Amino acid sequence: MMSKIMIRINRLGAMFLASVTLFLGAVGVAQGLEKEETSKTNIVQYRGENCIELKDFNKWSVGVFRSGNYCVAQDLYQTLPMFRLPHQAVPMGALISIDSGNVTIDLMRHSLSAKIPYGKGVWLYDGRLLSNDGGRIAPYRAIRIGNGSITTSKQASVFMVHAGNEKNVRFYHKMLGVDVRSSAGKLADYDGDISQYRSTEYVLENLTLEADGTVIIMQGKSNVIRNCKIIGGNGAVNLYGPNLVFENNEIILRAKDQKEAGDEPPVALYLEDAADSVVRNNRIVIEGRATGSEAIVLKNSRNVTLEGNTITGAEEAYKLLDDRSSVRAAVNIMR
Repeated sequence: MMSKIMIRINRLGAMFLASVTLFLGAVGVAQGLEKEETSKTNIVQYRGENCIELKDFNKWSVGVFRSGNYCVAQDLYQTLPMFRLPHQAVPMGALISIDSGNVTIDLMRHSLSAKIPYGKGVWLYDGRLLSNDGGRIAPYRAIRIGNGSITTSKQASVFMVHAGNEKNVRFYHKMLGVDVRSSAGKLADYDGDISQYRSTEYVLENLTLEADGTVIIMQGKSNVIRNCKIIGGNGAVNLYGPNLVFENNEIILRAKDQKEAGDEPPVALYLEDAADSVVRNNRIVIEGRATGSEAIVLKNSRNVTLEGNTITGAEEAYKLLDDRSSVRAAVNIMR
């Protein structure tokens, strides 16, 4: 009798071990398949052209690390759990990180949202390192993003910067609220010498961009922003560099008094080092009654064309901060 019981126990033990082995094997296969699928480059057809599909298993973040045409194949959404378990993964990276030039990213009308205080939108930050001969590394050029929406909370929806000498710390580690600092890096400050700017040719088009405060920080030469709706707080759009084209956009500035906005003045569009730029056919609406609200402010920006812009809620179309700035204004409507 005892021997029969022992035989049964041994059989049950063997069955249990076999089950565990099969389970672990299945998990290993599943993990292997998941790794293989996430590392695979998927080429799809969109608008008659091939593009490299950008997807994330968690729907948090995607990255671009080599030249090519890309399309975002899903909505991305970053949030934090109400109660975080030990070792529980949470989103940490930007919605879109870019570390290459000659890149086109089509959002395919998808919505990208980072509703967490440190959540970043588009992130491109290069030009900080010295090359072997002691000069600055050439910037990533020709980066185009369009056709969708990007929403962030405290951080900028778009940060695209060739940092140069990194002497401008306007946004660097700036307090954005209780225990929240700006993730923006240092910018270049060439002491008014715009000849030091390198061509970047960033393009934003057909986008809806929204943040609680600053929406866009961009620095480089020959950049273009067109057909975008931009909704933000004080210092909504900040553009550095010459030969800019800013056209057919709508800016809605939800203005606050400067003290309420971390000492950021209530300005819709700020231009610095923007010589020979064109700002035309835009609609700028200032909501709220913040003291000193400005539609367009220029610093060290000569020969800027302001044409066909409609401005609501400001006392004047533009403000010059220094005698090195000048504009050619035509057919701008104040309401």
